[in-house]
Amino acid sequence: MIIPGRLRALVADDNAYARAICANSLRKLGVGQVVEAAGGGAAILSLMSEPFDLLLVDWYMPDVSGAGVLQVLRDPRFGAPAATPVIVMTAYATRENLARARELGANEILAKPFTTDQLGTAMGRVLAPKATDDAVFL
Repeated sequence: MIIPGRLRALVADDNAYARAICANSLRKLGVGQVVEAAGGGAAILSLMSEPFDLLLVDWYMPDVSGAGVLQVLRDPRFGAPAATPVIVMTAYATRENLARARELGANEILAKPFTTDQLGTAMGRVLAPKATDDAVFL
């Protein structure tokens, strides 16, 4: 059973306002711990030092983009964090960006702005494979 209160999520976005909105939505959905990273580099460092159940990453960031984070994260040499489910957030949901994000291993893509309900639905889809057949996302 997926228990949101036990989930640890990492939100990586260079825009502080967008990061706060996303973190607040995760808390509304009952996620127990939300860690914020102000860029892709900080996200990679966090993923190297702590386990997370979910990563939400912005596609366009100045230091390391969402694509760059995915390339590092999905590399098998990265170890256990390579299996972390990823939701890419983007205000530029072009066909090319969506295809590239999927190619790099994104589990879901949310077009900004998105609602808390849309985020909850995406979370349910990416976290469901980790649960048993009778699991319910609370």
